[in-house]
Amino acid sequence: MLQGLKERIIQNKKLILITGSLVLFVGAAAFVAGRMLNQKVVPVGSGGPIGSVQIVPAQELPKIPPEEEGLFVGRQDNIILVETDQPGGGGVFGSPVGIGGGPKVEVVVTIETILYLDTTQPPLRRPSGDDPRVLQQTVGEGTLDDLNSQSLVRVWGRKSGDRIIAEVLFYSNPVVFKRP
Repeated sequence: MLQGLKERIIQNKKLILITGSLVLFVGAAAFVAGRMLNQKVVPVGSGGPIGSVQIVPAQELPKIPPEEEGLFVGRQDNIILVETDQPGGGGVFGSPVGIGGGPKVEVVVTIETILYLDTTQPPLRRPSGDDPRVLQQTVGEGTLDDLNSQSLVRVWGRKSGDRIIAEVLFYSNPVVFKRP
């Protein structure tokens, strides 16, 4: 009787070990598959590809990488708070990983700061694989009052302590695509 009990315990341990390993394997495979599927996802206005649409950055924007980029989270007078991406996330505009979640950065907007709003219009029809398109990004004059909790912000300027004095501030409000 004692021998039979030991055999059942050993069988149960094997079953638990095999089941646990299988769950871990399936979870890891789902994670990798999700990352691979989302590698091409970039928000509109980011200067990257969307499906087979290549967005060419607006001529008005600086050619160097921004000092900071992230999600607008608040404003007090001429200071805005931008929540950057988590370290190693690749930035908000270039990362398929979640938006924000990192440290908040203060951005000082002066009377000399140039504010641009992304005015790029999405293509009228969905591009096909045989019909790759290039979309020229367009910008218009922006104001701090247009920023909202969905705004994605890029800032060019100079760091002063833990703040950025903005020379150019570009923001994009997400485009909502409606199905016909």
